[in-house]
Amino acid sequence: MICAIAWLCVPGAAAMAGNAKPSCVDDAMLVFDASGSMAATDFPDGAPSRMDRARVALAKVLPAAARARRLGLLVYGPGRNFDTCKNVDLRFPPLPNAGERIMTEVERLRPQGRTPLTTSVRQAAALLQNGSHPSVIVALTDGEDTCGGDACALARELKSRHPAITVHVIGYRLKPMTGPAPSFIERCLADETGGIYATAETTEQLADALSETLACPAVTLLSPERLRANGTQILAR
Repeated sequence: MICAIAWLCVPGAAAMAGNAKPSCVDDAMLVFDASGSMAATDFPDGAPSRMDRARVALAKVLPAAARARRLGLLVYGPGRNFDTCKNVDLRFPPLPNAGERIMTEVERLRPQGRTPLTTSVRQAAALLQNGSHPSVIVALTDGEDTCGGDACALARELKSRHPAITVHVIGYRLKPMTGPAPSFIERCLADETGGIYATAETTEQLADALSETLACPAVTLLSPERLRANGTQILAR
C-alpha cells in the first residue's frame, strides 16, 4: 500500500499503546548515512555520488520540514576512531528551524567508514525517550548494518519500552545493478514501531521518501499519484 500521509494509514506504536498518535509536528531525529558506500556513483548516468544526490534531496525537503517540527541530526560513518563502527556522532538534538544547520553539516561530510545503523538508531532513541510525547526517527541508509547490530532486537525493545518513538527507515540504492534486491532486515525497525519503510533509487524518489517521513505531506503537496509516477516504493503494514 502507498500512503501519502503514513501516520493516518498506519497506526504507530504510540497510538496502539493508547498515547497520542505521532504527527508531522513531533520532534524528529534524522539518522544520516555518511559511510564509505555513500561515495558510490553507481547510477546509469554516473556521477554525482550517492552523497551528493542525498544532499540535493534534503535541500528540497528541509525548508518545509523545519517549519513544521524541531529537527536533530545524528551522523554515522566518518570520524576519528580507527574502529569506524564507533563513529556515531550526534551533531545536535531537535531544534527549531534547523534546516539550514542540517544542510551545513551534511555539506561538510565526506563518506567514510562502516554502517553502525543499529547503534545510531539506539543513540537517537536514547535522546528522544526522555520525553513522554511522541517523537520520530528517520533513518537513511544505503545498506545493512555492518557492525554486528541486531536491528530487530532493538525494534522489539523500542516497541516494548518506548512506544512513543516511531522509526521510519529509508533504504537508498539497495538494489544491485543486476539480479533481485536482497531482503533488507533493517526494515523491522519500521515494522515493529509502527513506522514506514521506503526504498528509493533516484534523487527524486529519495526526496519523496524524505517528504513522506520527515516533512508534512500536506505541506509539501505530496500525493499518491506523484509517488506512483516517480516509482517510489513506500510500504506500510
